Amino acid sequence: MMKQKSRPRFLMPILAILGIGFGLIFAIKQQASSTPKQVVQKRLPATSSFEETISGSGLIEANTRNISIGSSLSGIVTELLVTEGQPVKLGQPLFRLDDRTARSDILTQENDMNMVAAQLEEAKVNLADQDDQVKRVNSMKAGLAITVDRVKRVEFAQLQASARLKVTKASLEAAKARVEAAKTMLSKLTVTAPVDGRVFKINIRPGEFVQAGPDTAPPIVMGNDTPLYVRVTIDENDIWRFHKDAEATGALRSNRDIKFPLTFVRIEPYVVPKKSLTGSTSERVDTRVLEVIYSIDSPEVPVYIGQQVDIFVNAKNEPPTTTGVTVKKEQED
Repeated sequence: MMKQKSRPRFLMPILAILGIGFGLIFAIKQQASSTPKQVVQKRLPATSSFEETISGSGLIEANTRNISIGSSLSGIVTELLVTEGQPVKLGQPLFRLDDRTARSDILTQENDMNMVAAQLEEAKVNLADQDDQVKRVNSMKAGLAITVDRVKRVEFAQLQASARLKVTKASLEAAKARVEAAKTMLSKLTVTAPVDGRVFKINIRPGEFVQAGPDTAPPIVMGNDTPLYVRVTIDENDIWRFHKDAEATGALRSNRDIKFPLTFVRIEPYVVPKKSLTGSTSERVDTRVLEVIYSIDSPEVPVYIGQQVDIFVNAKNEPPTTTGVTVKKEQED
């Protein structure tokens, strides 16, 4: 019988040493991954510098509100005349739809108008002829030089020519109105800016179809962003503490060190349901909020339209009073 080949005596110790090494490396990596990272202070929630504070969430918007530009007519976009971020003036064209049909309609209506204008000139000549005939008939003695029947027929022809002239004039006015309507239809195919402002968002491109009426994605969103406004929602439980003359500041959510003063603009007095951002269809609204508008007077503040910021309002002022009702502050312990 052949003897079984013996394994080297040093193989098992080497395997044991390798196993211990791999175990140590795994334990070190696990400990490093479980060590909490240092918290960046700028990412912490912003804090208020007021002794008593009303806090709310603010949304940056244009001072004209964010205007969703629409189209009164449906059609294919042939020209996009602005870019995102571009300043625009009142009445400046933003985009244009296919206008070939509208231009053809204008030519057709203008030809009809010219034809009716020619008919009007013909009616004027006919009336002048009938007026001359009546003058000649009236210069003759009825019954001798001309019959009474002939006199009546000439007078009736004059009345008919006069009525025809009035009808033709009315037809010409109607033709002019149709030409103006066709030109108005052509002008509607070029959408213009309703206010001075800036283009915020463009959702269309040449060749795309624009549907008239409300749309979830408007072709263009624009507004006046000088100065920017902040729409602040104040919880209904804090409304009684709010006063329009109170000092207010805003802070960026991404950097608590960037704060900026706010100037009161107006209160929208209708308290609305609080909007939720969860998107759940089964969610119920259990609170309402008051919307207050502030302006950001400093153009150096690094904020953009649609950005959310934290708002703090000084609630240290004395509560407002009304006739017959006085709001008392709670006694401090």
